[in-house]
Amino acid sequence: MVFTDIDKRTVQTLCTLAKLSEPDATKVDAFIHIAENLGVPKDETIEILHEWDEYDTMEFASEEDKKHFVEDCFSFMKTDYTPRKSERELYNQVVANLGLNNARIN
Repeated sequence: MVFTDIDKRTVQTLCTLAKLSEPDATKVDAFIHIAENLGVPKDETIEILHEWDEYDTMEFASEEDKKHFVEDCFSFMKTDYTPRKSERELYNQVVANLGLNNARIN
């Protein structure tokens, strides 16, 4: 997959998030919201959701890497923000799939 407007790290982040969350129709809006917070427009996010490949995903060497990934994706949830149900579900699914069941966004 080739994207010229989005940096490689952001593409890898979104592809990894897609792999870990497998967003269904109830979570697509939450996925798009996360991507928008990473600076990716909705149309490109939808393209990533439908066309990501395994080689576009990130490898995690440690639990710390996994925590940083979660913090990067869900950083908008740290402020005085009340997440929607779909965002909480997406967050919980990613955390569980990474084996970080005790991770929290502060």
